[in-house]
Amino acid sequence: MPLKVSGAIETEQIFLNIDTTAKKRIRAALIKCAYGIRDAARRMAPRDTGDLEKGIKVRGDIGGARDALGRFARVEVEVFIDMDMPVEDRPGKTLGDYAYEMHEHLTPYGPLKLGPKSQAKQSANPDMVIGGGFLERALDMFNKTVDAELLDIVRDL
Repeated sequence: MPLKVSGAIETEQIFLNIDTTAKKRIRAALIKCAYGIRDAARRMAPRDTGDLEKGIKVRGDIGGARDALGRFARVEVEVFIDMDMPVEDRPGKTLGDYAYEMHEHLTPYGPLKLGPKSQAKQSANPDMVIGGGFLERALDMFNKTVDAELLDIVRDL
């Protein structure tokens, strides 16, 4: 008894399109959320010269999601502090000399207190906690947003 299959090529194309579309949309959602996390971390970061705020960056947002052969490659988007960034008013110092101490040891995560410029920033933003743990706290703000956006993409497929 012969078996006849029709639509196999069309079905394969549908799955390929879903795969391609999903990856593009997921990447775009991750980049959007990364910029939201970066902006929130900048708002929560302590201020001395403003270098720490400028040093919070996003990596993985430029370029396509394909490798040199045109295949989809692994996509990584990260929010990070540029630890090698030079500090403008302190020759020979990098942002890394300062960033770790502020993130890990400044109030509300540690015993160090806010300086005058950070206190002024806190006064101007009473609904935002300025100080240590700013990257972790920014990520916590966006965890549910990232999950919801990715879930919406998967549901739309």
